[in-house]
Amino acid sequence: MSGELRNKPPLGRVLGIIAEYDPFHNGHLYHLETAKRITGAELAVCVMSGEFTQRGNPAWYSKYLRAEAATCNGADLVIALPFVYACNNAEYFARGAVDILDGLGCVDAVAFGSESGDITPLLRAADVLAENSEELNARIKDGMARGWSYPKARSSAVAAAIGSGAAQILANPNDILGVEYLRRLKERGSALEPVAVRRFACGDNEVSASDFVAGGAVLRSMLAEGADISPYIPRETAEVIARYANDGVRPVCSDALLPFLLYAVSVRYRGELAEIFSATEGLENRLADAAREASSLADLVRRVKTKRYTETRIRRLIAHTIMGLTKNAMAEAEAGGLYARVLAFSDGGAALLRHIKKSGCARLPLITNPTKQRDELAGCEAVTRFDRRAADVYRLLSAGIMAGFDDRKMAPARKG
Repeated sequence: MSGELRNKPPLGRVLGIIAEYDPFHNGHLYHLETAKRITGAELAVCVMSGEFTQRGNPAWYSKYLRAEAATCNGADLVIALPFVYACNNAEYFARGAVDILDGLGCVDAVAFGSESGDITPLLRAADVLAENSEELNARIKDGMARGWSYPKARSSAVAAAIGSGAAQILANPNDILGVEYLRRLKERGSALEPVAVRRFACGDNEVSASDFVAGGAVLRSMLAEGADISPYIPRETAEVIARYANDGVRPVCSDALLPFLLYAVSVRYRGELAEIFSATEGLENRLADAAREASSLADLVRRVKTKRYTETRIRRLIAHTIMGLTKNAMAEAEAGGLYARVLAFSDGGAALLRHIKKSGCARLPLITNPTKQRDELAGCEAVTRFDRRAADVYRLLSAGIMAGFDDRKMAPARKG
């Protein structure tokens, strides 16, 4: 994509961010503001997980609430990351998000949170993974043969190539994603400038009360216990949450997925379960057996989890089983078209949308109204059908009924 389109006045530089914002907290605000300052960007485009997150759980808050909170805190355009990429491993998550940002044709840089804050070893690890050498794959295969999880086996293989110190970054969740973002940028030959922003104060499972910063996992646990999270989120986020609550919108707890999983398992033969995308080596049998014994979703995960299969892997398998995401369906989604569904935008985002449409710089459909833009989505059905399923399941989890709901008719929120 030409520099003229990426930097065309009067828009200035455009920053890309990949996030979940569940919920948008003080750490996210720090990252957004710091990334803008480092890159000199005037506008920020966020690609955000939709109804389900990379961990395999349904988001605590709806994608519309989270998108609106993001624009109220400085984001200019929020685009949904489709389910087949959002609820997937780091490689697929990064592929979908980077392809959307790069496909818009107007984004100059992509900034991601990092435990290390040092992009050099991340680039080295990304280069090793991008080469995908026979030696690397053999080392990964050997590690998994020892009963290691895939992340551990891959980290060990990369360590053999670049040294254990540098490879230690693959033990950090945000650095793992950062490496995958860099790897995908390299694979695409993208001109996007990558920027690693060191995480402030604490990780996803940590809290720094003195800095008023807590990780997303901590905040979701606090919400589940009915605790007050207001010290750890911006006032604008609290206002959006309160407004949605007044409208009767309920948060979603992952344990509510259990009945959906029990149904999905009961109506499929074991052979059909084996075709689920993230089911390998009989893992689907462990899941089906545990489903009949578990008293809660957390109990089910404990029963299925092993040293080889992480909790996140199990939770993604649960989500894929409920949605019916098979290996063939994922292959069709990868081969088909990707699209950019707009969830919310600011005045600056509105100007960016006009620029994208007027200049024709985007290389994928930019969607603000799925119902009216059906022709543009014609090549994306393999992806959109799972977004519709995810939206319907989330609606049932949050409201219990489908009456009056059609995700395709939901308009983006605009912040003036």
